Amino acid sequence: MKLVKVSIITKIIVSLIVATTVPFIISNYLSYQITGNSIKRQLVELNQNSMSITMSALQSYLHELSLLGLTYFSDPELVRLLSEKKPQNPAESVYIEQRLEKIYANYSEIGAVSYKSALTNKQFNIRNHYNEIVIIPDFKDHEMSDAHSELKQPFQVTLNNREPRLRVNKPFIDIYTREVIGLTTFDVKPLQIKNFLTSLTTSEQGPVYLFIGNNLELLYTTADEMDSTSEQSLSKGVKQPTQQETAQKTREPWQVELYQRLHTPQLSTDKGELQTTEGSYVYFTKIDENGLIMTIVKFIPRTLINKARNSALGKTLLIQAVSIIFISILATLISYYMLRRIKIMFQHIKQLQMGNFQLKRKPVQKTPDELDLLEIRLHEMAGELDELWNKQYRHQLELSQARLKMLQAQINPHFLYNTLQSIATLAIKSKAHDVSDRLADFAAMFRYSMDIENEDVSLEEEIEHIQHYMVLQQGRYKQRLQFELEYPNEASCVLVPKMTLQPLVENSIIHGLERGNGQIHIVINIVLTKHSLLIEVIDNGKGFTDQQIEQVKAGYLEQVVVSEKRGIGLSNVLKRLMLYYGNGFTWSISSKPYKKTIVALSLPIESSREGQADEVINRR
Repeated sequence: MKLVKVSIITKIIVSLIVATTVPFIISNYLSYQITGNSIKRQLVELNQNSMSITMSALQSYLHELSLLGLTYFSDPELVRLLSEKKPQNPAESVYIEQRLEKIYANYSEIGAVSYKSALTNKQFNIRNHYNEIVIIPDFKDHEMSDAHSELKQPFQVTLNNREPRLRVNKPFIDIYTREVIGLTTFDVKPLQIKNFLTSLTTSEQGPVYLFIGNNLELLYTTADEMDSTSEQSLSKGVKQPTQQETAQKTREPWQVELYQRLHTPQLSTDKGELQTTEGSYVYFTKIDENGLIMTIVKFIPRTLINKARNSALGKTLLIQAVSIIFISILATLISYYMLRRIKIMFQHIKQLQMGNFQLKRKPVQKTPDELDLLEIRLHEMAGELDELWNKQYRHQLELSQARLKMLQAQINPHFLYNTLQSIATLAIKSKAHDVSDRLADFAAMFRYSMDIENEDVSLEEEIEHIQHYMVLQQGRYKQRLQFELEYPNEASCVLVPKMTLQPLVENSIIHGLERGNGQIHIVINIVLTKHSLLIEVIDNGKGFTDQQIEQVKAGYLEQVVVSEKRGIGLSNVLKRLMLYYGNGFTWSISSKPYKKTIVALSLPIESSREGQADEVINRR
């Protein structure tokens, strides 16, 4: 309530601030959500594109490692020694080891390299000082046992000192017989793989994971390379899986969901996103030409997305705060300017109340606004009031004189009625009975029309009035005017508006007899139904043209005065009945000139009006 009583300047400023702040709040909330979703979508797409490029480099690198076994064929002597079924002598063994050392010399990330011959069951080991020697079982003349079936896989993940290694198994095949005559096995440190995945790692984002095979064996992750003392947790303090935990087959829920998604045909896709409360895991998987499945997963913490959209929201709030301050200042200035002009008009109004009509007027602007127009109208009103005030006494005098003249010109209706009765008495005494009858009819008509207390009368009274009227008219026109009236007795008590029938009949006489062929036959037909009283005034006079009927309809619908004299009485009756009955009243006109013209009225009968009619009859 206090806010309602404050000044209009405060109301305008508060209203503008509220009208500006509410849309800002709604837009900020929507922008916050949309910005977060947009940033997240862009990060997911950007990381998936980067993963695709990194995946191509990884596939090329692993393919290069797989092709190292084929370089044996570049040394015919080495191929000959490896293809012999008899055991090699010490010199030949040294030659084989030297050649193998030379082949793998350019790859510092490769640790122990073991080659075992399926022909002699002899195993050659190089670089065994880096890692433990891989013991390859004998598989001369028979397949490798199921206990060592993992050696049949081209690539597999193994642990060396609790650190994952990529083990490459490359069979050596005789080019003539296509039989496996040996197997090369070596472990690869993920040094080069780390370089490939470095492009996917940034300081603000989460770790990157590289899985090998259909069972998602973790080969490398950057989780352990993040700050393990103060930043072992990502967003919301959730600890991420380490290499050791993954090596021990302890899978996180997102890893289980990823495994299920990749092994479900309906959900399996080469890329996608896993939603968690801490953030999103974006993955990209691909199968190379050798059937190796590689999957790269990158974690995008929710804090990163929140940080980006909070930054955008902060900038937006700053801009909006400046906008609100600017709007408030502008509203204050505009309100002060407008109210100052309004206060000037208030002062002018007080001067008018004090009787001072000579107001100080400022020059009119070339392009006046609404307040200028209001002030102009105020000055015009002051001039008119000054003129009216000066003429007040003269107007009062003229009004007094007019009232006196009106009182002098008034004639008492009872005096006229009594005078007519006196003349009728003299006519009877003089044995002029026709004159007496006409005076009696005229007195009855005069008394009926001068009774202004009753707006509606019974149909019986209206019929008596029209009968008196027709007696006078037939006395005037003699045989040229014929009149018939048909109505049921039960309709006598129905209430109708006063002076309903006479204007219609008078209209027929004036336009059908006086301006027609000199003769007319008028019939009034009244029918009473359950809900309405139907009145038809039928004559064989001049009638209506189509244009005249349209004029009557236009005057009825648009409430305008018809320009021609014909139809004025009829239009007045129709308008009065419409105002009296409302939408329940209907009417129609049909005309064939000098044959049959029908003006039909349908007056609705209300139960309340019937009750009033009964009371009228009872009182009489």
